[in-house]
Amino acid sequence: MTDCKLQIVECKNLVLRTSKTGQFIGQKFFGCKNYPECSHIVPLHFDETAMTDQQKKLANAFELFVRSNYFIYATYGVVYFNLRQSAFMDYLLRTDIVISSEYHNNVEIGLTGAKIYNALFYHLFLIPTTEIKRYLINNFPKTYSNWATADFTTRFFSDGIDYEKHILDEEVFRQYSDIETYNR
Repeated sequence: MTDCKLQIVECKNLVLRTSKTGQFIGQKFFGCKNYPECSHIVPLHFDETAMTDQQKKLANAFELFVRSNYFIYATYGVVYFNLRQSAFMDYLLRTDIVISSEYHNNVEIGLTGAKIYNALFYHLFLIPTTEIKRYLINNFPKTYSNWATADFTTRFFSDGIDYEKHILDEEVFRQYSDIETYNR
């Protein structure tokens, strides 16, 4: 497998595919539309029956993070520092964690059936991994196309995120990086 020849994080060349061979036959993934020249993929297979204790704790923190009327520093810190796999994120976003409400009435259903709203997209997009960014961009094209607008997100944190420059100060959230912190 090679990385995308474009070498950019914001690659929009990924399409939803289904594996036809190998151990993941029948499983969905995002693959480059320029295959075989580019064989970059974003895996989406997650076996919930094999979920680790750490993943269960992360799922609980993610649910608190998403379901709160405002984002809590501790749960966002846990999510920001520990959610690194697009397959696990896709699994979480396909559950009933994300729902429309008076606060989040702009829910987009992505190509995989996962659900997201603007403020959640924005805060997940700050997670510093190429895989997560490419997953969000390609699964939620409508939300991504709107993300840079002035009114895209509510400013939930008074410090720690520069909403004008779209930069997170990791030191503000590092104290919450331990998966157990949201439970204290």
